[in-house]
Amino acid sequence: MDKSNILVINAKNGDESAFSELSLIYAPLINSISRRYFNMCEGASLDDFVQEAQMALYDAVKTYNVDGKVTFGAYAKACVRNRLVSCVRRIKSKKRNKSDLEISCEGASLQDTVVWRDRKLLTLAENTLSSYEKRIFQLYVKGCKVREISKSVGKSEKSVNNAIYRIRSKLRDTVK
Repeated sequence: MDKSNILVINAKNGDESAFSELSLIYAPLINSISRRYFNMCEGASLDDFVQEAQMALYDAVKTYNVDGKVTFGAYAKACVRNRLVSCVRRIKSKKRNKSDLEISCEGASLQDTVVWRDRKLLTLAENTLSSYEKRIFQLYVKGCKVREISKSVGKSEKSVNNAIYRIRSKLRDTVK
């Protein structure tokens, strides 16, 4: 059994010094991949990418199968790369959605501006929410109470409240 596998086993069992040693061993990999994906996002922080990569390494340690055919190095590299690709997508999506929401209101009436923003919000909802959440959202914006919505969709009030919370979170995250 090679040194990385021994360190992984020890780190899985809670040995912080083993994880620290793995972090040092894989620091060049983490820094290299972090820089590559950081360069794809304007205004992002390299430290944020390095931190995400470190968390991906930690997750890789926790989920790695020591008896598997793949080496830990290859597994860790794939985990870190996948995590940073997701970060780039999330950052670019937020920027794209934010720029879509910006509007020049010169000469536009308040009513036109509100209508435009409502349409944008509905478009974001259509592209972001699950089919269940879309149904809840439609009823909620029509002014239906939670009790009425729960009867209409055949779910508990708790389920509807949870869906409303998720809807708000998703739309808030998309607009930010």
